[in-house]
Amino acid sequence: MQQSIQDYIKQYIIEHQLQPGAPLPSEAEISGELQVSRNAVREAIKVLQTVGIVETRHGQGTFVGDLSLQALVTGLSFRVLVDAPRDLRTLHELLEVRQILECNLVAHVAEVTTPAHLADLRVLIATMEARALRNELFPEEDRAFHEVLYRPLGNNLVIQLLQAFWDVFHVVRAQLPGLVDPPMATVKDHQRIVEALTSGDGAAAREAMAAHFAGIRSRLALSQDQKSAP
Repeated sequence: MQQSIQDYIKQYIIEHQLQPGAPLPSEAEISGELQVSRNAVREAIKVLQTVGIVETRHGQGTFVGDLSLQALVTGLSFRVLVDAPRDLRTLHELLEVRQILECNLVAHVAEVTTPAHLADLRVLIATMEARALRNELFPEEDRAFHEVLYRPLGNNLVIQLLQAFWDVFHVVRAQLPGLVDPPMATVKDHQRIVEALTSGDGAAAREAMAAHFAGIRSRLALSQDQKSAP
C-alpha cells in the first residue's frame, strides 16, 4: 500500500512535469483518488520527504522537493562511520570515486575555462590563503572552490554529485580528527590546479588534481595507522 501511494505521487510529478516548489494534491485529494486512508497518504509523504522528493509546509500543504542528494550524503556518511571502528575502507572507496571523476573532469575544464572563471577561483584561493596564514580551516571556501571549478562544464548533476561526496567527507572528518588537512598544503594544491588551468594544460591540471588526492590519501593512511597503533 505504502509503495503504491509513493509511486502514485512520483508518477504525478513526472506526468505533470512539476518542478521543485510546485504544489501537489492535498492528502484528502490523494486519499480520495486512491481510496486509501489519509493516514496512509501521510506516511507515504513522510517517506518521500526523507529523500527530498517532496516537502511539507505547515499550513500550506505538500510541494515538490528540491530533489537534492542529501539522502545520499546521509547514507554514505553513516556507512563510513559504521565502518570506521574496523577500517576506513568505505572512505577509501569514496575517495577513489572522487579522484576518478575529478581528475578527468578538471582536464575538460582546462579546455573551456575563461578569465572570469579563473578570477573567481583566485578570489577563493586568496581567502583560503589568508585564513591558512591565521592557522584557520576553511571548509566553506574549499567546498565553494570545487563547485566553482566545474561550472564551465554546464553539468549541474556532476556538481551536485561531487558536492555530495565532499559533504560526506566533511561530515566524517569531524569524527576522524586525523583527516584534517594542513591548511597551507590545501592552498598550494589548489593553486597548482589553477596554474594548470591558466595555461590551458589539461594534462597538468589532471596531474595537479591527482597530487591533491595523493596528499589526502597520505593523510588518510596516517590517520588509520595512528588509530591502529597500540
